[in-house]
Amino acid sequence: MKWISSLTMLFTFFSIISGKVMYGRRHPLTHSKIHSSKQLELSVIVPARDEAQRLPRLLKSLAQQTVSVEMIVMDDGSTDQTAEIARAAGASVYSVQTDKPSLWQGKSLACYQGATYASTPLLLFVDADVTLTSPRAIQALIDTYYQQDYRGLLSVQPYHSTIRPYESLSALFNTLTVVGTNQFSLIDGQQTTRMAFGPVVLTNSTDYKSTQGHQQAKHHIIEGFALGQAYSQQGLPVNLYEGQQDIQFRMYEDGIQSLVHGWVKHFSVGATATSPKVMTSIVIWLMGSIITASGLILSLLVKPISKVNMGILYILYTMQFIRIHRRVGHFSRWMLCLHPILFIFFSGVFLSSWIQSYCKRSVIWKGRTYHL
Repeated sequence: MKWISSLTMLFTFFSIISGKVMYGRRHPLTHSKIHSSKQLELSVIVPARDEAQRLPRLLKSLAQQTVSVEMIVMDDGSTDQTAEIARAAGASVYSVQTDKPSLWQGKSLACYQGATYASTPLLLFVDADVTLTSPRAIQALIDTYYQQDYRGLLSVQPYHSTIRPYESLSALFNTLTVVGTNQFSLIDGQQTTRMAFGPVVLTNSTDYKSTQGHQQAKHHIIEGFALGQAYSQQGLPVNLYEGQQDIQFRMYEDGIQSLVHGWVKHFSVGATATSPKVMTSIVIWLMGSIITASGLILSLLVKPISKVNMGILYILYTMQFIRIHRRVGHFSRWMLCLHPILFIFFSGVFLSSWIQSYCKRSVIWKGRTYHL
């Protein structure tokens, strides 16, 4: 049985190395004030469909910023008090015009129409479940965008805040969303074609018009992939950042069913965008969860296998697992320690996503059916 211990130790070692490789880069927003001769104003465009519960948090955090912004809320057929709440908070509210709704998927139409109402040179598209946790978040976005000469696209993956226990089931999904973009890996981080995160996107009106912005994503459920491609194909920079200190969101707080449906929608298109090298490192890292857990269980059942050695391997992998996930969100420590459960849940949702994508060819989200 020594060969089982040896193989487990070897694979755990490679798994931990793969974890470092797949997520070895840090991209935080800058917090050093950059003095620019340009003082550019900014419009915040929020696509919203039945967001009465989440929208107040975002609008309140926008009002507390050190930079004044124009707030535009695009009401996408809401059946709750979304529009009234937005107006009460001082935002300009417009209804999304859906003459040909079948031609557009996701929130792209709301974003595209929202840009036409903006009166500033900078456009910031923000999802309604986002909250700016720092009063200097907008300033940090502008300062960071200045580093790319106010050109191209800048997007941020917000830090995932969780409250209810089931919300921690999103842990692996969030991590893989970030590393799957290739830009946070030690390999393939300099690809010419880039992807973008959808929740927070900053650009300028000139580049947005020249690339046609969200119109390029009208056939995509996850608009970030198409946006990033449209910008990079025109030679414009596309840079991604982590929002840990400045920007957060709370996803799928309506219950576990919304969590499952949301990630099925997300992963129905996302996996194919990850480079083969990064995907290989992800798979090896994920398998470390099952290998270390299996080794620990076998050590309890088969005497020749050292419980101490298998326990140490499980702990070492778990320590890295927790450290990686702390970069993307605040998840239950107990849930992270029981990472095989997260892996099994992730596998089930991923299988469901594959079935929806390649068999049913459609996914359902917020009462709408999107064809793939």
